[in-house]
Amino acid sequence: MNILIALRYKIVRDGITKILTEDPDISVVGTAQNREELCGYDIRGNKIDVVVIDLDIPGLDSLDTLKKILKDHSNTSLLAISDEKEPQQIKGVMQAGASGYILKKRGAKELIKAVKEVYADNQYLCDESVGVLIKGDHVYSTSERVANLTKRELEVLQLICREYINREIAEELGISVRTVDAHRRNLLQKTGAKNTVGLVKFAIKNDLVSLK
Repeated sequence: MNILIALRYKIVRDGITKILTEDPDISVVGTAQNREELCGYDIRGNKIDVVVIDLDIPGLDSLDTLKKILKDHSNTSLLAISDEKEPQQIKGVMQAGASGYILKKRGAKELIKAVKEVYADNQYLCDESVGVLIKGDHVYSTSERVANLTKRELEVLQLICREYINREIAEELGISVRTVDAHRRNLLQKTGAKNTVGLVKFAIKNDLVSLK
């Protein structure tokens, strides 16, 4: 099978390429490091069977790119890999037409298994993703919502409460504005807040920030 790997960092692309090409059935025939390279790649001409795409590649601001790839290349399967395990994102990616979703922390053997499953026109979700979707309708208590926040999300929340805009948060934490947007969306979902004011109220109520 012919694979195209779309990942942000070269060291990660090289690592995944090495992992996949150790299997005799798999050939990595191309790579892309951002949305422009991915959309400009001749997927049909190179007979790509599976695109392994990191949802954090630059320029991938929505699911539109995934939908375009799948619409234009019906014979190509798409396997998404990500750090995120939010039910909304997993559902959105699968509803966009992806065949699989796997977390980056999973092992090499599972990555190969996932690639082969989507190549065979099957859907693949790693165990943690399945668990997240099953629990998606669970009503979380306030203490559970607080416990579910990551260290980075807490840092973003504190800066939001200090009236930092996304660009300023990105500069303060050394991350991209798009990553800040993703953290903000996760915060809204995890806390149940409807907007920034709701996030600030949640933070103050649960002693997550000091406004002194």
